[in-house]
Amino acid sequence: MKSKLVKALIGLLAVGTLVVPTASATPNYRDVYTRDDYPDAGSEPSTGDIYHSPDITVCWTPVPCAVSQNPRVGLDNYVFVNLRRKANALGKVDGRLYLYRSNIGGGTSWSGDWTYIDSVSASVPVSGTTVMITWPDWNVPGPGHFCLLSRWVSPNDPMTSAEVSNTQDNARNNNNIAWHNVDSVWVFPHKPIRVPYTIGNPNPFEGRQSLILEQRERKFEGTVTVDLGPDLARRWKEAGQPGAGVKPVGETEVLITDPKLARIDGLALKPKERAEIGLTFATDVEAGPAELLVHQVDAQGLDLGGAQYLINQKDEK
Repeated sequence: MKSKLVKALIGLLAVGTLVVPTASATPNYRDVYTRDDYPDAGSEPSTGDIYHSPDITVCWTPVPCAVSQNPRVGLDNYVFVNLRRKANALGKVDGRLYLYRSNIGGGTSWSGDWTYIDSVSASVPVSGTTVMITWPDWNVPGPGHFCLLSRWVSPNDPMTSAEVSNTQDNARNNNNIAWHNVDSVWVFPHKPIRVPYTIGNPNPFEGRQSLILEQRERKFEGTVTVDLGPDLARRWKEAGQPGAGVKPVGETEVLITDPKLARIDGLALKPKERAEIGLTFATDVEAGPAELLVHQVDAQGLDLGGAQYLINQKDEK
């Protein structure tokens, strides 16, 4: 118990450690970064998707795995984070890598919505390195669907932009920060499966948000239904049930009718509120691999992050 308290204290102290931005970005020769998406080369701000970093992988053993796995509840898991160097890198860069978790979803507020997992010291050579952090069993509660956040903290490679309450902004503006919201979902014929998504308002004031669901390339051969729950469904109904590519079904559920791009608009959220909703996948066929991206934007169009659901994803990726 003492060691748990010590680790938690380290995590709390790390929140305010070495986050004051410099006047300019770190020079290339000592810049360390973790990718936000596959094309990311460490640019600040990042221009692609923020919330499913390919450089963060969850594995069930202390041996790197090819495809990130959903963490097992009540058991040790192992998180591998790639720390990369830019072109023309020189020497080693020393620092510490911090790892945090939250319920899978968007609209997370830094740092209140994140729980510290652990941290390790690392020295990153010009070729880059992969760091493993053990995610201990006592820090893996149910139901097993989580967001992960990595933060590289180094006196020689400080944050370029001061961290704010919006996790999405922090990850986009600092290549030292990466966000991994990925859930692997297996859907079998005639066996619907429900997975959680937590919608949140990171602001200290009430606001309306839109929930956007996209299947850009690999579309799911079945149906996707969003269960807003009684409270959020009531608020949406009072707003006139605005949206596109969706159809209300039942008291609290919304059927996605346009798999390419659907949105549920006008969702009123209280200050700092986080509410868990549900996504149900159902099919009558042997559905192949597919991908669903779910994210949130506020009334001004500011992206608040989201999650990637990999459906029937094969290991060969």
